[in-house]
Amino acid sequence: MKKCLITLLVLMIVISLCMGGIYLKMIPSLKEYGKMEIQRFNQLIISHCYFTSDSQYDQLVIIERGEDNEIELLDFDMVKVNELATAIVMDIEQTYASLEEGTFLADDDTYYQRRLQEVSRNGIISRIPIATLLNLPALSLFSPTIPIRYKHLSSVGSSIVKNVENYGVNHVMVELSIEVHMNITMVYPFFEQYHTHNVKIPVLLEIFQGQVPLVYSHQKEE
Repeated sequence: MKKCLITLLVLMIVISLCMGGIYLKMIPSLKEYGKMEIQRFNQLIISHCYFTSDSQYDQLVIIERGEDNEIELLDFDMVKVNELATAIVMDIEQTYASLEEGTFLADDDTYYQRRLQEVSRNGIISRIPIATLLNLPALSLFSPTIPIRYKHLSSVGSSIVKNVENYGVNHVMVELSIEVHMNITMVYPFFEQYHTHNVKIPVLLEIFQGQVPLVYSHQKEE
């Protein structure tokens, strides 16, 4: 009886070590897959955030011209730009908060609304077949899966990216983007992985007749 118990114990240890070794082998692929999934999920939320349904920010560039019609001053209405950046961050924060609390309710039957409600209910981003992680795609249909979950760190920020440069002959190209920074933790079996995802949202791209004002030229030379 004692020998049977020892044999069983040794067998369990060997199986545990083998499974642990297999799991360690899967971790790099698991992390990469999780990063890809969270970026796709964040992109889904970004593409449906406040900015995409708002059209009140049309006149963001301030231009003053001299008597010869040359550009003397080119600037941005930073009040409107900051309002827009704040609205985007607040909208994303509120969406993630309702997902984390499990209170998100779909407004319609679109894929976006159904996807968010599903995540709000169970928190699962994806279930990955173990065979896929072990590079055995032929067995993926019959393989057990590993669930990847996420939890939000309530950390969403933004920065404003501006670019003014000469474009072609006697024209100025003005670009304005808002870069959103989102911090997410992916929760895997036995460990967590921290991810920072930056998404740049193009706000403005316009071309004006004239040359870049000297103030911008000096800034670039520095």
